Amino acid sequence: MAPANGRRAAGLNGMDTAGSEGFPEKRLTVAAIRKKHLDRREWYADADRDFACAYHRDDHFHGAVGLITFTGLKKPDVVETPEGPLCIADNGYQWLELVPEDGHFAVTAMFHDDVLFQQYIDITLRNEVAEDGNAVFFDLLLDVVVLQDGTPRIVDAEELEAALSGGIITREEYDLARRTADRVSDIWRLHRELIVKKLYEYRALFQHL
Repeated sequence: MAPANGRRAAGLNGMDTAGSEGFPEKRLTVAAIRKKHLDRREWYADADRDFACAYHRDDHFHGAVGLITFTGLKKPDVVETPEGPLCIADNGYQWLELVPEDGHFAVTAMFHDDVLFQQYIDITLRNEVAEDGNAVFFDLLLDVVVLQDGTPRIVDAEELEAALSGGIITREEYDLARRTADRVSDIWRLHRELIVKKLYEYRALFQHL
């Protein structure tokens, strides 16, 4: 769904190489598998937010970690969800971005007043991570939303089906997206507390900035 202003040990890495709910809208075109950036420049200008990133490696994750802090939004970004309207970005909100080097997904963890209120996982065709911690990834349409209660929900399956039937993606890419979304959902169900703990730890990497 589009925001109001028109503008998302148990490891967080690869796990298995074999309009969106709760995030800015995607449009299904021949460029549907499109390049996205860690700093979310597709939706927000430099004046809208502060951004910092770093390359990070530990026992659970290695790849790009970025933190967006919204400081200059003219009005909140609100999306429609099955639970009702949800503000996903406003001044003072933070988005923690994780792009694993060897995974087929990218995580956006959304915080407000130190509360993690939503996790949005883009399923990706591939990720490209630089040594300085910046990254881009190529969106494969399917997504997993994890609300505050910790329940993962696969969304945008209809867009994936349409992309396959329209020849925008191959059967192999379709299978990769479905398999990865299922695996991500399983990992988030099984290791919810550990993942939340690590997300807070990764956000804290930027406290000195």
